Amino acid sequence: MAPALGQGVPGLRVHPVQVVDNTGFGRPLSAFSVMVPMHWKTKGGVVWKIDNCNTSGYNFDWQATSQDESEGVGILPVVMWQSQPGGPCPQMNVSNARDFLTAVVERILPNASVLDYRQRPDLSRDLQALTSRQDYGVFAQETTVDAGEILVGFVEDGKDVRASIIAQIIMWRTTMPPAYGMPGMDIRGGISLPGFIAAAPAGRLDLRVSEAIRKTFTPGQEWTREIAKHHEILNRQARDHAGKMSDITSKTNSEISDIINKGYRDREAIRDRGHRETIESIRGVETYNDPYTGGTVQLDNTYNHAWQLRDGSYLLTDDPTFNPGVALGMDGQLLQVTP
Repeated sequence: MAPALGQGVPGLRVHPVQVVDNTGFGRPLSAFSVMVPMHWKTKGGVVWKIDNCNTSGYNFDWQATSQDESEGVGILPVVMWQSQPGGPCPQMNVSNARDFLTAVVERILPNASVLDYRQRPDLSRDLQALTSRQDYGVFAQETTVDAGEILVGFVEDGKDVRASIIAQIIMWRTTMPPAYGMPGMDIRGGISLPGFIAAAPAGRLDLRVSEAIRKTFTPGQEWTREIAKHHEILNRQARDHAGKMSDITSKTNSEISDIINKGYRDREAIRDRGHRETIESIRGVETYNDPYTGGTVQLDNTYNHAWQLRDGSYLLTDDPTFNPGVALGMDGQLLQVTP
């Protein structure tokens, strides 16, 4: 995923595309918008399918790739798991994000070799509100969160490929000590948020570029409202039909839904400068005035300069002398940070 925009044009040129939910609410809705490199193609979106494990009924299967499909990014589906056999979800022994990502690699890229791993505390910060431990007399429940990024290498069609996979996970554990001649209990499980993958030929995977793309995911307002209503219905049904233990699980799922939806709302809340700057620092973005729409746009904050070009695309660069008329033969405006 080389950062060059063409001969002599250093930086990243992107344009907005939509991740669409075509079937969930009776009409196509944009679940997310995301900035991807110019001339890339996209496929997939939100997929609705009910199974015994993923009771929310929907998941994600979306990717954007270069025209020759040699490089690209994608959203990985939400995964739920449990530690004990025989349940509705896959059995996985996961204690942290590294365990989870290792399992994901083994499942989707079985011939890949793990080259590196790093913690992503910047991505687990949004989920810290879920961290808790509660004692219920004879048993206790603990909820923890983690996030990480794994770098792998593999061979595809005879070519050496590198891929980065990012995951944010929420884990819960219910324990009960042995008592009255009964064995103790230690049940674990978890759920991932939608993951992110970027892949390119060896030597061309630019993690700065993939991060710049990942940071631009912005939920669609109408879809966010509809999916929040959907989760409210599911949570109410779960509470109405559950016993004590299931109530705890339902509460956890409700909190997960709440924190995800809060994250959606936070990304759209740009009214208050102090609040906005807090969210920007978490996501690693900067908010700019959009001279064409009259609104604002959020872009990666690791580039020194941001331009909007006449065709509606955006260009991020560190080159202070960049001139779109000279480099690309089109007009553009240097974006100003929203005060």
